[in-house]
Amino acid sequence: MVRTLSAIIRSSHPGPTLAVTTLSLLLALAFNLPAGNAAWIVIAVLLNQVAVGVSNDVVDVARDRRAGRKDKPIAAGEITLATARWAVVIAGTLSLGLSAWVHPIVGLWQAVFLASGLAYNFGLKATVFSALTYATGFGSLPILVSMGAEPAAWPPLWVVVVGASLGVSAHFANVLPDGDTDRLEGVRGLPQRLSRPVAAAVIVVLTVLSSVMLITGGGSGALITTVLAGIIASSIAIWAGLLALWPGSTIWPFRLSMLAALVLALGLVGAISG
Repeated sequence: MVRTLSAIIRSSHPGPTLAVTTLSLLLALAFNLPAGNAAWIVIAVLLNQVAVGVSNDVVDVARDRRAGRKDKPIAAGEITLATARWAVVIAGTLSLGLSAWVHPIVGLWQAVFLASGLAYNFGLKATVFSALTYATGFGSLPILVSMGAEPAAWPPLWVVVVGASLGVSAHFANVLPDGDTDRLEGVRGLPQRLSRPVAAAVIVVLTVLSSVMLITGGGSGALITTVLAGIIASSIAIWAGLLALWPGSTIWPFRLSMLAALVLALGLVGAISG
């Protein structure tokens, strides 16, 4: 049982899962959620990301086996496909149930977030619409968190746009280093259809635009916090974009992209609480 649970955790892409879960916690702080609602929503987002991460390895198992990916528990035979599929179903169901228990609209937008990730894994990642799933998923995250406030409230539109923008930036950073391999495997999402320099530039431009929206939306009262967050996030994005120009950069562009998103989330906490 312990080995199975360990394999499921490693199949969930724990780095990105932890980053997105942390982002949901920062948003909960920004929107001043009651402690109980915040805890349930953060747990629900964690389960959401476990379902999405494991389903990604389920879909890619044949590809991972061809590549000899011993670091992938499903491809390495540490857990069966049936067990992994049940993990996706259970984690996804619990995520939706906990969210709906907090508020029906939280459950609705959690469903949008989950469906976006699953749609990407089960086919859209190989199409020109790959970025759309990240935009809808990360755009829905601030909505589902904000609706957990008491009383439930919609977030400012600029926060939703920032979330969607950062989601697309993370998508480009995640797939760009492996773009050549993806094309050989027939995976031609939006980043793989662009030249490497153009795709790398997208990472930087979207983060800079998100920083500008944070500074503008945060207003004059939080200017020091938002400008500092914007400068740091943009600098990190430039670093990620430069790394993404080299095929051997592996996961680092994505890690830096998520770090930039977390920095902007901290700026958001300062902007709203200030």
